[in-house]
Amino acid sequence: MNLLKNPVLTRELRGRIRGWRAMILLSIYLTITGMITFLVYLASSNSFSGGMTDIEAGPTIGKSIFITVMIATLVQVCIISPALTAGAITGERERQSYDLLITTLLSPLQIILGKLTSALAFALLLIFAALPMAGLAFLFGGVSGTEFAIGLVGLIVTAICYASIGIFFSTVMRSTLGANITALGSVIFLLLIIPFIFTIISIILGYYEPDIIYIYTVGLMLSAHPFIALGITEAALVGGENAFYFNIPTSTGDVLVPSPWLVYLFLSILATGLFLFLSVRLLKPVGVGK
Repeated sequence: MNLLKNPVLTRELRGRIRGWRAMILLSIYLTITGMITFLVYLASSNSFSGGMTDIEAGPTIGKSIFITVMIATLVQVCIISPALTAGAITGERERQSYDLLITTLLSPLQIILGKLTSALAFALLLIFAALPMAGLAFLFGGVSGTEFAIGLVGLIVTAICYASIGIFFSTVMRSTLGANITALGSVIFLLLIIPFIFTIISIILGYYEPDIIYIYTVGLMLSAHPFIALGITEAALVGGENAFYFNIPTSTGDVLVPSPWLVYLFLSILATGLFLFLSVRLLKPVGVGK
């Protein structure tokens, strides 16, 4: 199966890229990210009495710019990615072309991958368009190539996973509006429920000395949250920890745990595979003659 020769991908890409809509969305996206980055730059540089001549100003400004661009891009990826795919199948139903689509020689997997890839192509365009602003951090220092690479992987994996959530609800719901609301609502619910559960657990357990079961269970839950997983990884890298694993001290000794970004990568791939599998199953037409 050659994905590049997929007619659904070709048609969807032409529809997304052509016209003023894509350019306007890209312009707004970069304008918002650029303004936020510029304001952070001003705030960071003014926080030093010596201004840019201060020896500590460069690394601090570079770190602030990098974190700001990554957070702003991640927020927009979480919002835009499911919206790009939520109308993939419901749009076909609304245009009354769904029956024609599923009776073509294309398999349900080819249709889903074509729809998903076209949406991801535009989402990746947004991500890579913002990278030069994040790359400004290297001019000031304070950011390593490892941090940049992990941040980029986190953005791409999040875009793929959340786009698959959107296309799943597009196969479940009957209208594009309903699919958009459900997909975006599910993403927001996920982003809010994980820190809420962690807060409740922390309040209930109080000063409970964490053991290996607690660390792995809570760590697995927190690693499903892109902001928390990438944030903990960034803090660990700043503290001089390994990019792939580190030790957490407990009453019974140090516990070796994988870096949260690796766990997030694994969970996202698993969730993406599940949502795509369900989407393909739901897209299959009813067998003829049954």
